Amino acid sequence: MQKYFIPKESLMNKVIDNSDAFHIIKVMRFRIGDEILVSDNEKTYLSKITALENNKVSFEIVHEETGTNELPVFVTIFQGYPKGDKMEDIIKHSTELGASAFYGVMMKRSIVKIDEKKKDSKIERFNKICKEASEQSLRFRMSEFKDIIPLKNIDFEKYDKKIVCYEEFAKESELSNFKSIVSSLKPNDKVAVLIGPEGGIDDSEIEYLKKLGFTLCGLGPRILRTETASMYVLSTISYEMELK
Repeated sequence: MQKYFIPKESLMNKVIDNSDAFHIIKVMRFRIGDEILVSDNEKTYLSKITALENNKVSFEIVHEETGTNELPVFVTIFQGYPKGDKMEDIIKHSTELGASAFYGVMMKRSIVKIDEKKKDSKIERFNKICKEASEQSLRFRMSEFKDIIPLKNIDFEKYDKKIVCYEEFAKESELSNFKSIVSSLKPNDKVAVLIGPEGGIDDSEIEYLKKLGFTLCGLGPRILRTETASMYVLSTISYEMELK
């Protein structure tokens, strides 16, 4: 079943337009009578297509979908800004695994420098990936890319649990901290997960994060790439809270 996150106004008017309509008509080649899922990011409805026009799709609601497939906790990924297209892959796969939100974090060892003139277009692109991955994985809520921001400018006060993925602990075979935090999670906890860029996390940043109440965690005995760490964390949380 294909899902589309649409604005509340579109849901009220029961009309889909713009790129979603193009996807329905030209890519999926849906016909009148075919069923799709639509969501305003609060509720999801099984709907039936009633008309297909030029870049406009009309539908009727069949019934509201009940239940949820969201992680029981809200995980925000604070990703040390990586090189190339890695951020896009991190957002896509971490959304599929249940991440609620993302920040690109500029850190001392970040190689990439962000052009402020291009920042808004990057955030727009990242949120498009959030939407597509949320639809593909039939999420009930769409993930969101919040901002690209220096580490020292982030307010971490609202988070119940704060994890920093620290490769030096993995080298030292410290394995208990991450397991302890994940096993202590409660439904609706807000979890901050900070991951360094390719060059790792500077010692001064580690000291800063410790003062903010972050727990330093090794993610098993192997050293993970920056683009892999969030997937490990989210998969472990899913196993602990959804599959056991």
